[in-house]
Amino acid sequence: MTGHAPDAFDPEQFETPVGYVDLLRTRANAEKVVRYSRAHGLAWRPHIKTHKSRAIARIQLDSGARGLTVATMREAEVMSTLTEDILLAYPPVGRSKLDRLMRLPEHVDIKVGLDSVEVMLALAAAAAASGREVGVLVEQDMGMGRVGLSSRDAVIELARRVSETEGVRFRGVMFYPGHVRMAVEEQENHIRMVSDQVLDLLNGLAQEGLESEIVSGGSTP
Repeated sequence: MTGHAPDAFDPEQFETPVGYVDLLRTRANAEKVVRYSRAHGLAWRPHIKTHKSRAIARIQLDSGARGLTVATMREAEVMSTLTEDILLAYPPVGRSKLDRLMRLPEHVDIKVGLDSVEVMLALAAAAAASGREVGVLVEQDMGMGRVGLSSRDAVIELARRVSETEGVRFRGVMFYPGHVRMAVEEQENHIRMVSDQVLDLLNGLAQEGLESEIVSGGSTP
């Protein structure tokens, strides 16, 4: 991988099949996302499951990303060598994965997204036994029907359980509006509905004395 790109991409200069990444354009795109995020009071934790590349993750971080989002323990292990801010979007299930999570460097600020009290209790037990505290983002389903708790009250109840359990700490909420994938001009009402759901959830948590330090969500359909 080099940072030099030809003035015009000529497919004839490469034998196929080939993967081609314009690193200059990649960096420009990352910087554009960071500028947009900062202008709107947001922090960017790009999901690395698409590129699975330390080099591209480094570009994203150097451009101003707050941290990185990962999907697997292996991704967490690799990317924790680049940043202290890691969001594991899917909870580690089973002793092997929990042990690997606890072996991440202690300076890494690990957050785990989850939607199950059983998974939370297993995570908490592993963390407490290791003398660690792991941040938890409770996930709500915003309409996709794939991950997350289906109701506001269920999210609040799990957040309360997290706040009362040794080894874990409630850090906030997360959501994935992957069902909003229609044409851009048709998205406004759907995005407003998601926004209203998030605000209603945050208000409900605040009424219970549960502070959402992090509100994490995003989708690129």
